[in-house]
Amino acid sequence: MAALSADAKIMADLLAALTHPDTNAIRQAEAALKPLLKKPACVPVLVEVINARETLVRSARLDFLKFWDVNEAIRHVATIVLRKRISSHLKSFDANTKNALKAELLNILSVESSRPVRNGSVALVATVCKSEAEADVDSSGGAGWPELFRFVAAAAGDAHPEARELAFLLLGEMTETIGEHLKPQFETLANLFGSALKDAEPKVQNAAVKALGLLMSYLADESGQIDIFTPLVPGVLTVAEACRARHDEEVVSTVLDVLYDLTYSPSQSLGAYMGPIIQYCQLCMADSNLEMGVRDSAALVVATIAESRPKHLGRDTALLNGVLETIFNLIENSEGSAAGALFESNPAWKEDFEDQEGYEDNEGGPTETSMAQGTLDMLACELPKKYIFQPVVQRCVSRLGSQDANHRKAGIACLGVIAEGCAEQLRDHLNELMPHVFRSAGDPDARVRECACFALGQLSEHCQPEVLSYSSQILPIVFALLDDANIAVQATSCYVLEMFCERLEPDGVRPLLDPLVKKLAAMLEATTKRSVQEMAVAAMAATAVAAEEEFAPYVPGVASLMSKMMDLKEEKMYSLRGRALECMGHIAIAVGKEHFRPYFTGTMKCACEGLAFDSTDLHEFAFAAFANLAKVMGDEFAPALPELVPHLISVINQDEGRYEPAEDGEGGEFNALDDSDDEDEGGNMVMHIRTALLESKKGAITAIGEMAAHTGASYLPYVEETMTALMGAAENWHPLIKMECADAMPSLVVSVVAKEHNGEIKWEKGDVSGASPLSPPTAAVTNAVLGQLVGLMQDDSKEVVGKACEGIQSVLELCGPHAFASIASSCLENTHAILSKQAPCQQMEEYEEEFGEEDDDHDSFMTHVCDLVGAFARVMGSHFVQYLPQFLPAICGYAKSSRPSSDRAMAVGCLGELAQELGSGIADHWQSVFYPAAIAGLADSDDSVKRNAAFCIGVSCEGLGEAVTSQYPAMLQALSPLFGVDASQGDTSAACVDNACAAVARMIMTSQSHIPMGQVLPVMLKAMPLKSDMTENETVYNCLLGLLHTNNADLAANKVELARVFGLAAADDSKVDDEIKDKLKLALQSLS
Repeated sequence: MAALSADAKIMADLLAALTHPDTNAIRQAEAALKPLLKKPACVPVLVEVINARETLVRSARLDFLKFWDVNEAIRHVATIVLRKRISSHLKSFDANTKNALKAELLNILSVESSRPVRNGSVALVATVCKSEAEADVDSSGGAGWPELFRFVAAAAGDAHPEARELAFLLLGEMTETIGEHLKPQFETLANLFGSALKDAEPKVQNAAVKALGLLMSYLADESGQIDIFTPLVPGVLTVAEACRARHDEEVVSTVLDVLYDLTYSPSQSLGAYMGPIIQYCQLCMADSNLEMGVRDSAALVVATIAESRPKHLGRDTALLNGVLETIFNLIENSEGSAAGALFESNPAWKEDFEDQEGYEDNEGGPTETSMAQGTLDMLACELPKKYIFQPVVQRCVSRLGSQDANHRKAGIACLGVIAEGCAEQLRDHLNELMPHVFRSAGDPDARVRECACFALGQLSEHCQPEVLSYSSQILPIVFALLDDANIAVQATSCYVLEMFCERLEPDGVRPLLDPLVKKLAAMLEATTKRSVQEMAVAAMAATAVAAEEEFAPYVPGVASLMSKMMDLKEEKMYSLRGRALECMGHIAIAVGKEHFRPYFTGTMKCACEGLAFDSTDLHEFAFAAFANLAKVMGDEFAPALPELVPHLISVINQDEGRYEPAEDGEGGEFNALDDSDDEDEGGNMVMHIRTALLESKKGAITAIGEMAAHTGASYLPYVEETMTALMGAAENWHPLIKMECADAMPSLVVSVVAKEHNGEIKWEKGDVSGASPLSPPTAAVTNAVLGQLVGLMQDDSKEVVGKACEGIQSVLELCGPHAFASIASSCLENTHAILSKQAPCQQMEEYEEEFGEEDDDHDSFMTHVCDLVGAFARVMGSHFVQYLPQFLPAICGYAKSSRPSSDRAMAVGCLGELAQELGSGIADHWQSVFYPAAIAGLADSDDSVKRNAAFCIGVSCEGLGEAVTSQYPAMLQALSPLFGVDASQGDTSAACVDNACAAVARMIMTSQSHIPMGQVLPVMLKAMPLKSDMTENETVYNCLLGLLHTNNADLAANKVELARVFGLAAADDSKVDDEIKDKLKLALQSLS
């Protein structure tokens, strides 16, 4: 071979320096190369170096390498450098020069034997092809380089496997070009890939799988295009399974990445291959020979299919059962703690328990247990509950009866895992499942007891309020477990207390309050385990919230304990310091301003000091403390505003994403030699998201919202800059930030109203004809807030939309119809779109339209949407009647018998609100909509639906008056079974009876003459006093007092029962309002 030219020798020496492990030498070489690479003449020189297969390169710096290795390394670097520069230089070449260059590159590919050089040349050729295709917009037949595609076709059919492999290496590198410019050739390409997947040579199969996978990932969002390639999925899985069997993890990982990309594809054709895809992923999940990261990727595919195609997966019983068995088997066979998910993000857990039996550490990565539990959690959250709940619970109960402790561990752990996703179903079956949980809490095996605590905590968190009825059993069990010999059981017991006590009433916690506080305090003083200390502090905070003012006697002692922890300054103790600060904030909420005032200054001092530490965790705890203290202390918090508000706004305004220089692997090799350097752009930059700052920003928004809401007029000077900051944050990419903004913005209106209107705006329902009661500053802030919230109704996150609806409702109910006027049209339009499932946040649901609505579960955010509809009627009054023909069909769609009970209750409840607010305005729709929906609701199997239907009947009769009295007999007959509901079964059942009483009371007050009083009153009185829905006390007692005042004979005949009801309702411990109590006490005197 001819010797290298002088230019090529210089180039080769500089490239050789790039291969040397000496940073200074590399930087010097890059500096020398940059001016050379700016000239188009560098292209033929680099090609000459690439072609120098037999030229020996000697350099004093490289004597430690073999000649051939050096030669190969330099040539490989030449391909990389040329690839980075070729696109900008091609523009300066004439056609002949380009054609000669392209021919030479194809020649290099055809004869190159060095794999690194060949792979580098493949990437180089792909770059040239992309540039040519972009320059030649009419090149659909060959993307500007038809000779290349003839070369690929010939190589794919070559007898030599290296040539066939080369063809698919090229196709893989040219993914973007093919996807953009070769659509007419897709059928041909599909045939080419199909043949390669059946190739006898594994390396050809692997190259084809990678190339096809890249193309399918690229086309995943284009249903018409991806459909051409989806029939190849079985072939891909066959190759992938062979790779799994021989532990070729690279190909397995590639295939799993592709499958993940395909899970969200709108293509319906992919549904046909869901079964084989999931079955392959199951094999990977269960294969202990694979790296944990690969197995977790397989689990992610299954979880994502559950999210994107929940009905499809749910209906395939055999497939779903297979997945569940895999999950349960993984948890059974894993040595790790099945409750460890509670503490995975806490460094203290690792430090405290790494020497404990069953501790499973994967250096921060997934474990078998976390993988299995995460997948089950996603299945429970996403699949229709009619398909997922029973199969999981049956497996749990079956394993809980096993003699094998591992089986019992899996059974109780999985019951806890599904608590969030299947909360509604679990609430309905607590009476069957809680005995299993209680037995597990006393299991001889510590791992089972630990998981029982985990399950109790999850049920306590997600099955409120029904689970509170078990307080007399749960609290003693947990109290005993605090003394368990196993440290992990102690920690998870604290977690149960935290979750359970958060919504417990003082009556529930009172019997154990004193020993519980003393036990937690003793644990804090005795244990050296940080994780146990943190959980105990959290449990103490929840206990305080449950006890409310009854916690006041314990505040001095607990505050003394917390003050020591709030003074911790060692970095690893930051989390405990933050927990102590958090506890003080919760104590403030519990005992109120007067009891907490002595500790306010010290708590604020600790929170403010935390802002000076370089710890986003401490910042978050401080923000949460500010939010709680502002809520409690009100105007006494105002002196802190000048210092805190600017800081919080600066946090909100920070950008959590920033461009930073690419590290190795992010921007490729030799980034300093990119074209971007010519424009002084600083080389390759990549976006890094600082998730910790996201959490801080969220906390800052929460804090600033509470400050605005509770410091009144004192916050007014900060409203404008806060509004600007929140409007900017509302455009954030992360749903959590947007949710917090939607939650905080209405607080700015509260602040302005406090200043401008002394805290209250007097408005009349539906009255927009007169002068607006809003002052100009109030109108300006209100319009800005409502405009932003209406925009967020079109967000693609359901949670954000729900918060936006909630915010709009609160502003409308505070400010009235004049505030609504400016956004009425768009707000009504957005609301109807959501109810009709046409909003952006509901577009994913189109993927499974083939299954209809039969399998749909309740979307919790829809409750806020229906509440907003009720607010429309409350604010607009009769003006909303014109929209009923548009809104009622959408609302009634959720009342169908095929819908979940939560949907039915929501829809009937919304109809009740409309009837209450619109009165006679519903007359045209009574017979066709309200009456049949309410009657059907009274016969529903769910008590929540029944109670809302009873309310709807009552307020409809009240509003429509004599027009519906002919239907009283049918309505009374439908209401009658509600009086037989067992009120002791829970709050919902009790409320069902209460609402039936209120409905009858309204019917009596509307038209007593149409009620068989002698039959109705004894039944009604027997069900009283009200036990759950205290909002109806005024209705029922006004009815009875009115009858008493008119000396109603039928009521007089029930004098003894009436006295019993009035006596209980007027008792000191009764929850009846004092004003009504006074009336009842006077009435009792006349009855005696």
